[in-house]
Amino acid sequence: MLKKRRQETRRGHMMHRSLSTLLLLAPLGMLASPFTPNQVANVGTISTMQQQSSKVNQRTLTGTVTDEHGEPIVGATVIERGKKTGTITNADGVFSIASAPGSMLTISYVGFSSQTVKAHNGMRITLAEEAKGLDEVVVVGYGTMKKRDLTGAVSSVKGTDLAVAGVASAAHMLAGKAAGLYVRQNSAQPGGGLDILIRGAGSVNASNEPLYIVDGFPIAKLDQQKGGNDRMDPGTQGVLNFLNPNDVESIEVLKDASATAIYGARAANGVVIVTTKRGREGKAVVNYSYNYSYQHYSDKYDVLSLRDWMIEKNKSSWEYWIWENEVGPWGTKTLEAALAAPKGGLAYTRPYTDAQIATAGEGTDWVGLITRNGHVQEHNLSIQGGSKDTQYMISLNYYDNKGIIRNSGMSRYTLKSNIDQRFLNVFKAGVNLTLTRIDNDNTQLGSAQYEKSGIIRSAVQMGPNILAYDPATGTYPVNPLLGTQPNPYSLLNNIDKGRTDRFLGNIYVEARPIDGLTLRVNAGLDRANISRKTYEPKSTLYGRNLQGNADIYTRDNNQYLLEATATYAKTFKDIHKVNLLAGTSYEQFNVESVNSGNNNFLLDGFGYNNLNAGTGTKRVGSGFSKNKMESYFFRVNYILKDRYYLTGTLRADGASVFAKNHKWGYFPSAALGWTFSEEPFMKSLASWLTMGKLRLSWGQTGNSDIGANAFASYYAQPAYNRGDGTKLIGVFQGKLENPNLKWETTTEWNLGMDFGFLDNRILASVEFYHRVISDLLNYKPLNFYHDISQVMANIGKTQSTGLELTLNTTNVSTRDFKWTTNLTFTTYKDRWKERTPDWKPAVYEKADDPIRPIYARRADHILQIGEAAPAAQPDLRPGELVIKDLNGYKRDSNGQPMVDENGRFILTGAPDGKIDDADTELIGSQDPGWMAGMVNTLTYKDFDFSFQLNGMFDRRMEDPTEMTYGLGGGDVARYGYNALSIIKKRWTWDNPSTKYPCSFNGWNNTYTHGDWYYQKAWFVRLSNITLGWSMPKAWLTKTKYISRVHLSLSASNLFCMTPYKGLDPETDYYTAAYPNARTYSLGVNITF
Repeated sequence: MLKKRRQETRRGHMMHRSLSTLLLLAPLGMLASPFTPNQVANVGTISTMQQQSSKVNQRTLTGTVTDEHGEPIVGATVIERGKKTGTITNADGVFSIASAPGSMLTISYVGFSSQTVKAHNGMRITLAEEAKGLDEVVVVGYGTMKKRDLTGAVSSVKGTDLAVAGVASAAHMLAGKAAGLYVRQNSAQPGGGLDILIRGAGSVNASNEPLYIVDGFPIAKLDQQKGGNDRMDPGTQGVLNFLNPNDVESIEVLKDASATAIYGARAANGVVIVTTKRGREGKAVVNYSYNYSYQHYSDKYDVLSLRDWMIEKNKSSWEYWIWENEVGPWGTKTLEAALAAPKGGLAYTRPYTDAQIATAGEGTDWVGLITRNGHVQEHNLSIQGGSKDTQYMISLNYYDNKGIIRNSGMSRYTLKSNIDQRFLNVFKAGVNLTLTRIDNDNTQLGSAQYEKSGIIRSAVQMGPNILAYDPATGTYPVNPLLGTQPNPYSLLNNIDKGRTDRFLGNIYVEARPIDGLTLRVNAGLDRANISRKTYEPKSTLYGRNLQGNADIYTRDNNQYLLEATATYAKTFKDIHKVNLLAGTSYEQFNVESVNSGNNNFLLDGFGYNNLNAGTGTKRVGSGFSKNKMESYFFRVNYILKDRYYLTGTLRADGASVFAKNHKWGYFPSAALGWTFSEEPFMKSLASWLTMGKLRLSWGQTGNSDIGANAFASYYAQPAYNRGDGTKLIGVFQGKLENPNLKWETTTEWNLGMDFGFLDNRILASVEFYHRVISDLLNYKPLNFYHDISQVMANIGKTQSTGLELTLNTTNVSTRDFKWTTNLTFTTYKDRWKERTPDWKPAVYEKADDPIRPIYARRADHILQIGEAAPAAQPDLRPGELVIKDLNGYKRDSNGQPMVDENGRFILTGAPDGKIDDADTELIGSQDPGWMAGMVNTLTYKDFDFSFQLNGMFDRRMEDPTEMTYGLGGGDVARYGYNALSIIKKRWTWDNPSTKYPCSFNGWNNTYTHGDWYYQKAWFVRLSNITLGWSMPKAWLTKTKYISRVHLSLSASNLFCMTPYKGLDPETDYYTAAYPNARTYSLGVNITF
């Protein structure tokens, strides 16, 4: 029954107050544990913790604690006011305590509102669940608010919805859970990076990433060192990988300017606030969980087998020879004439005989050699508890992911602790520490080609006729027709190790000298040491050329924060609620980097551990940057009669990265709210309209991510060689100063509506916004005779409009069964509003086009044998694409295109018998038309079941791997490449396909393939499905220490429904990208 499950859940959360906190209190130096072991009651007993008392009327009183359904609450804490010891309820919700009748007892339990009652024997206390829905408390900038009191656009996601087995970070599970949030995984490698955008991406040259705040600290966005060796691309990593997802309490997404303006010059792209778990009042709860995940390599590249490749090599070689010799249908020559006098004197030779094909073996399965089924192991241990004055938490996490590409992996070790201590009834102090080590095993990735090809691209491209390893010579053979292409199997010998050691910590002291006033000082440090070490051994193509090549990269990233705030909250005459905030902060950002490298080593055995042993070209570099930001901020919240709301903020930011004429930026916002459902004239609708609210906000925020673009830069390099062969080093200017450069400014209007229906069983929020980003960072071209031809300037504007919908429903709620659904919907459009004055557009570009447009010509059909080539494409041959002649230039008497008074070409709007840029059109945007997500959660007695769907819609894209290896057999014929099996469907004279052109489309002309290969790329992904079961409490009553055991089975990425024909419409960022995997997980969670 659901009631039983609730008992177990509550019991599982409430084994409190037994851990000595001396170690955690050490950073504060002045705190001590209020407990001793003999003051703690055992779980499941009715034993009492007592303090010595001189009161003669003190006696043992009993009572029962239940929820609103009458179910007993296991593990509720009962403490007498003024004392630090108490007791907890047993499995039946019963407690006994030594106390005087009439004394005040406080009863508390996680997830329920605390209650204070007068003590008497046989008392029954009913606890109400904490406020849900619109009364939930959410985290906003420098504080918290109830959802119903918000005037800005804020989405909240609970940590329980993010801690999914097998996932590297909480950010990887955000997709579809917050309206207005765009989350796309740009790499499926272990811990792979994410593109996270809030309300689109309006900046062009500045960053579009949101600001991340973790426990009040604006963290640095870190990734592995890329280094200077383009062949060794480590891929990307997620911004929140350093946090254990199980430590996350909630994530709030601040979206509109009213909510984000308090963060000023860094909030133009929105703010993501991550709040981690802290200690709770009550007996210590010890929780351990283990998850094992199996990752199945399912999205496989469908390349040709050896036998199929040999057949296609024969066919494509013959087609290539016919094409080059212009034999029909690709020319006017007869076959006899071409055989008698072949082009360049190169007679046709068939690569393979029928006998060779018939006896062909398996060949080399290059993709199979570099892939495997992966796995994830994760251990979590946490302790959480405390008293009224002291709360503490400590957690440990080990996460290890072996990726589906060999040599790829990520391991994480995390220690997190925090403590909060009250003293003298006025002061409160606390410390929050997170220590993380991430070890990355990197495999060679990236979108480059030829010698810089990643291991996956090399495996897709390498012909199956080539040996992976030649034992006779002890070498890894390469393609004899393309000697610059590395052997993918040899790339497994590369060594590429990354390590990130990160310390995130802050300490605060808080004082409440008078009622309503809170003074707080907070100091923090985000320190990260990032290193990456690579070695290319002599067994690889370029390792052999360089006789071993080693590089070491290190970077120290130190970010300091000191801030002070004063908050005053007061209610006057029960109808006027005022909350005032004033604060100041100082931040410093130090980044120091060092790199070194060498080559030409005697042996591979030392790898990168003995750089000085190399006799090749020694490489040394270093860098340092130091930036500061000083800020002052203010906010006022006023609520009248709990239905009229006013919020105003102002922030001033001064930053060293700003130019000398714009050192300070000022960012205001204002918002109004009206809960119209509280008006007397709405009372007649109260039976179905529980809550209705309108919100309107305006504000300005900034994007200070301008780098060092405001300042001049210089570099030193050899200027020329002297006569004796020595080099003279000179200093050159690399960039011009712009003393007027400033931050980008975002001005935003937001209209919001919140509704609660049927006693808040249905909650809905709708947001409509319009934003304009002005003073865009753009390069302004200078006169060509300057040494430097451009300078960074603030030029141009973009605009964004969007609609967001959030719907939370409680579909069924009974004693045994509950079913809830959360839905999100997002649509937005990012467009240009104002171009730069010197904008020189192509003829098909318009001033208000999308920021990330897709331009293409319109392809019509494949030219067939016997069909006349269109007049506009006289060079077209059968099997090539016919492009529509849609438009043309207006021309003068000399046939030259004419321009208008603005210097733009004039189009006629009618065909002109030519295929050129006039026929190119805007066919769409790279952004999705809309996005949606759904989370369903069902509980029945001791079982729980949930599934999560997310999707992107109205998308178009080309399959990058198909565009490289699936368009035909030309490269198979010339260079011996392998190819995707789809090339077997290409157009030939004996296979007149109407869908797949011939291998040589566009080889002899500039007509392009137009929009022929663009596919519909919408998708709906089952991101996670989980089934859980909690052991009945009757099974656990015999144990004195275990209060809850929960088992779970889950699967991630179980299916992706899409018309897209490539591997994955989300992760296909480039040719032969890291493939996605299905993940199956088994987990156990034990609470003591």
